[in-house]
Amino acid sequence: MTFRPSRSGIVRIWAGSLTAAVLRRPSAPGPRHSAGTRQVVLVLAVTEIVVAFLFSSVLPPAVRPLHAALELLLVLGGLGLVAALVRHPHEVGEEHVVLRTAFLGDLTLPRSAVRSTSPVIRTVPGRGPRPVPGEPAAVACSVESALNVALHLDPPVLLDLGPAGPVEAETVYVSVDSPPALAEALRRVGSPRERS
Repeated sequence: MTFRPSRSGIVRIWAGSLTAAVLRRPSAPGPRHSAGTRQVVLVLAVTEIVVAFLFSSVLPPAVRPLHAALELLLVLGGLGLVAALVRHPHEVGEEHVVLRTAFLGDLTLPRSAVRSTSPVIRTVPGRGPRPVPGEPAAVACSVESALNVALHLDPPVLLDLGPAGPVEAETVYVSVDSPPALAEALRRVGSPRERS
């Protein structure tokens, strides 16, 4: 199953994540992802704050409020993206494995179909849930094009990728900050077949 948020859903994810981060609410447990993207966006947001003050000092006074409002939106957008990625980790439960990308959509796999994981070094163009070129039975789900874990499915799972169409997936490539943490979460929960 694939979930893609609407525009209003994206705004809710962004605003809710930023608000929860400011209020220091605990984030959801689960294997984190997209560390590279989080670090780059955070550095850009902090740099933008410094540049905004410097640039504002050379602007005419009448333009400064508009510039400040635009800069505030830009910085909040970056911080909201970082907060959304932190607060929406992958989820490993007894019934489902949910692979999240925050704004770009999620993939939900039956836990019983996820048989194993293996480390990979792979690049798949695009963002969010998408087919893998050259591998008709594979799907990628990530914020970045770089992927580092393959989830092997047995039996294959039919995933609806929207405009890209359905894929009978045997492998799902994902990005996680710690591949051992994902493997450990899957082992800890186990599949119904393994528990019986």
